[in-house]
Amino acid sequence: MPPDHRRHVAAWLRAIPQSRHEPLPPRELPHGELVGMGLPILLETWGAVELTDVGIRATSQPAYYFLHSLAAWLEAPGHVIEDWSEEHGARPGEGLKHGTSLVFLLEQERFRRDPDAPPIRFTRVAEVLIVRPADPPMFLVQWDERAGQYQIIGGRQKTNKDWEEPIEQTAIRELEEELCYQVSYKAGDFQLAFLAAFEGDKRLSPSFGALTAYQFTFFHARDLPPIELCPLNRWVTRAELLVGRTHDGQPVRGNHIGPLEAAMGRRIDTLPSSFKSPKD
Repeated sequence: MPPDHRRHVAAWLRAIPQSRHEPLPPRELPHGELVGMGLPILLETWGAVELTDVGIRATSQPAYYFLHSLAAWLEAPGHVIEDWSEEHGARPGEGLKHGTSLVFLLEQERFRRDPDAPPIRFTRVAEVLIVRPADPPMFLVQWDERAGQYQIIGGRQKTNKDWEEPIEQTAIRELEEELCYQVSYKAGDFQLAFLAAFEGDKRLSPSFGALTAYQFTFFHARDLPPIELCPLNRWVTRAELLVGRTHDGQPVRGNHIGPLEAAMGRRIDTLPSSFKSPKD
């Protein structure tokens, strides 16, 4: 927005009457022809103004000062939120430092008010169970810094305007990356067996803050050679996945294990080892 336009919008915000004063028609505020009705409707969505046939005014004194704070931000250099990157995930405790945190707070409140609220993000996820024989069997997970939790090996399907990555290729790519490229599918180092595909619950994405509808496709890795654990990886049990926490108190995502087992018709700890036997 050109600097003059920013100043015009700032003047328009400051001219909105207080809640104790009579409302004014938006067109009669300074530069009303520039603002039109888009901004008044957006401010009404925030609950900061009331719009009637008579005109516009602030809904309360705090709302009035919210409008003046926005006006001051318009006239100041920089932006309200400086970091809109995808690097940090939702960190609401850090205030307005990260855009994802603002999205998270908005979506959290929308979902709290309406459990049937429609998601604003849809994503397909491929996940790969890597099973190590033990008593009980163990499953490989990796720490996700943005999500702030351990997660089963896997990740989001890549898409663009006219292309969608085959979901099995997503699983192959993620497994190779998250095992630090110790293995290669093209070289024949492992196979993938399809387990199940199902719709997950709506949830707030810890990476993007958005209320998200997930579709999960699970695979079982087979015929792996011996591997070294990468720095962010560890083994967990089915019980740890189901309770969502490791034995030493670290968060681990496992709320999709119940639906997976229902779709499979068996428990994940009955799956065979993902590794070649020494005699193979």
